[in-house]
Amino acid sequence: MPFTSWRRMLISGGILLGMMNAGFPQETTVTLESPLVLVDALVLSKKTKTVVGDLTREDFLLWEDGKKQEITHFSRDELPLAVMLLVDVSGSVQPIIDEIQRAALDALAKLKPQDRVALMIFAARSKLVAELTSDRAAIAEKLENIWSETTDVGFATFINLGIYEAARYLRKKTEPTERRVIVMITDDVDTSWFRSGPPRDVVLRELYEGGTALCGILVGYARGAMKAADYGTTAAITVLNPGVGAILIAWRILRRASGITGSAKFYAERTGGVAVKASPEEVGTMFASMLELLRARYTLGYVPPNPTPDGRFCELKVSVSERVKKEKGEVMILARRGYYGRHPMGSRRTGVQEVLR
Repeated sequence: MPFTSWRRMLISGGILLGMMNAGFPQETTVTLESPLVLVDALVLSKKTKTVVGDLTREDFLLWEDGKKQEITHFSRDELPLAVMLLVDVSGSVQPIIDEIQRAALDALAKLKPQDRVALMIFAARSKLVAELTSDRAAIAEKLENIWSETTDVGFATFINLGIYEAARYLRKKTEPTERRVIVMITDDVDTSWFRSGPPRDVVLRELYEGGTALCGILVGYARGAMKAADYGTTAAITVLNPGVGAILIAWRILRRASGITGSAKFYAERTGGVAVKASPEEVGTMFASMLELLRARYTLGYVPPNPTPDGRFCELKVSVSERVKKEKGEVMILARRGYYGRHPMGSRRTGVQEVLR
C-alpha cells in the first residue's frame, strides 16, 4: 500500500488522543489510539543468513493473546523512519566520542529524504540536542559540536533513563505513519545502581506504548570476543535487493551479536530491534547496516475483533506459513512482543491503542 494510502487510512480511522498512565514520571503525555494495530517483522533464514524478502500477506500468520488475527494491511519499506540517535557520553565512552561522531555523520547518508532524525545524549542525565528533523545538515552540525553539549549531563551511565527519555520523546513527537527506532551507541555498562531511576518494566512499557524498536551498537568490546552469531540475540547480515540480488551488508553484524547480556539485548529482543558489538571505527558501518535491516521489515496490520481493556498487555506472535517453511527452511522472526490496550477518554470504548512505527 503506498505511503499516501497509509496516511489516508490512518487519518480516516480516527486516530484519537489519550493519556498514558505509566508511573514514571507522573505527568500527562500523548498517546495514539486507533482500531488498527501494526506490527513490523523482519524475517531471517537460519540456513542462509539472509533476509527473506519475497513474502506476501498470505505467507504470514499473526496471533494476539493466542487468537489468530486476520491480516488486513500489508506493506514493506513504505513508511518513513523516525530515528532517535541516542549517544552515551559518560566518562567511559568519552575517549572515543570523536570517532563515534564521525561514524554517525557517515551513516546519515543512508536515510531517505522523508526520514527524520533526532539526537539525544545521556550519561547521568539525558539531554535532547536536536529535535526530529529531515534536515541532515542540522543534525550534522549538532554532531560536530556534540562536545559542547556534554558539560551538564554528568559522568555516570544511566542507560534505562536514556532509553526511557528517548522513547517518550519519539512517542510524543512523531507522526502516526512513522516507524520509531532508537539507535543507541554505548558501552552498555550501567552505573545506575547508586541512584534510583525508571526500572526495566517501566522503560519497556514506554517502548511498547510507542511501538519503538531499540537497536544497540555496543562499543569498546575486544576483537577477541567476536564469535559466531547467537540467534537468541537479534542479528542479521543480508538484505535481499530485487535489483541486484542478495547484497551482503555488514557481515560483521552476524559475528558481533553473541555474548551480549546487558540492557541493549534485553530491550532489543522484546521490541524487534538489533543489538551488536562494534569497535569505534566500525560504528558507522553498523549504523548504516541497521538502517538497511530496518527497511527490510514487513508491516502487518490487523483490527482486533474485540476492544482491549485499558492498560492490559496484549501478547503478539508472528509466524510464517508452512509453505514458506518448506521452501525457505527454518526462519527467525524479529518483531515486538506486544502492545498495551487503550481506549479513548470517556465512557464509550471505541478501539485499542495503535502502536505505530
